[in-house]
Amino acid sequence: MKFILTLLAFSPFACLSQNLIPNGGFELQPLKPKSGENHEISQHWFSASKGTPDIIRQGDNMFGRQKAFDGEKYAGIILFDWNNKDYREYVEVKFLKELITGKEYCVRFRVMPGKSSYAFTDQLGVFLSKDSVMLEHANPIKQEPDFKTQKYSPLADTGVWKEIEYKFIAKGGERFLTIGNFRDDASTVYRINDGNTFLKIAYLYIDNVYLGSCETIPEVFTPVVSNVIPAGKLHIPGIITPNGDKFNDNFYIENLPRYAVLIITDKKGQEVLKTDNYKNDWEANGLDAGNYNFELKLPDGNVVYGSVDVVRKKN
Repeated sequence: MKFILTLLAFSPFACLSQNLIPNGGFELQPLKPKSGENHEISQHWFSASKGTPDIIRQGDNMFGRQKAFDGEKYAGIILFDWNNKDYREYVEVKFLKELITGKEYCVRFRVMPGKSSYAFTDQLGVFLSKDSVMLEHANPIKQEPDFKTQKYSPLADTGVWKEIEYKFIAKGGERFLTIGNFRDDASTVYRINDGNTFLKIAYLYIDNVYLGSCETIPEVFTPVVSNVIPAGKLHIPGIITPNGDKFNDNFYIENLPRYAVLIITDKKGQEVLKTDNYKNDWEANGLDAGNYNFELKLPDGNVVYGSVDVVRKKN
């Protein structure tokens, strides 16, 4: 499992806010455990069960050689295993300090399924607790996660690191964060990606974990990860042709509400645009023709993912 940064590192998502997740990018080597301590998979990170999550250096990953979102390493966990009923892997970390009662926090991290995974699943959850989980088995954690991705929408985009975000009010005293699939096999929806893969698993990469103060974005609430465009509300173009002829020059979204957050990344996962109040004015200025991924966070909490082709026509 991996996350970016170092001990008291800062996340790029929270400009001046301390990241309460130490080693959020899984970059640091694990320390030699003291007697009775849990074995770390990366410094400060350990398995929450008898499952065996991985710390991956890009290029050594066997389920698709995707690059890290940041740094050189990231975590890998099994969300579903066709040949091992209800086998699960989780990564767990202890915060730098406990959460304050009534204070608002955000958890943010990036995920990407392994390109060569046998299957993609719809299940990923976040569990906050005062005590470490530390199961004596490798089956699902029997706790309802504080946040989980939307059912029937498998995490299936192997070309971009997708942001997961959870905004919440702390109950107070929380010290641990655990990430993984909290549902059993019978409740996990999966879609076969590569039926010829020897290991029949759904494998997910994790990077760039952050917990701290939320950015101030007016009228943006806790998002539900969704690939579904709200019916009757939005029409998002799949192509723009910015050549100055005033026809299809902008990435124009019909019925776009105020304070929609738009993030556009290139195929390497690098941000080329981020705005907290998109106004239908992106023309891909200075960018090459090609395909770009977008993430549109709506004020009602929905998140829409997709891509748009930038075509440069000659005048």
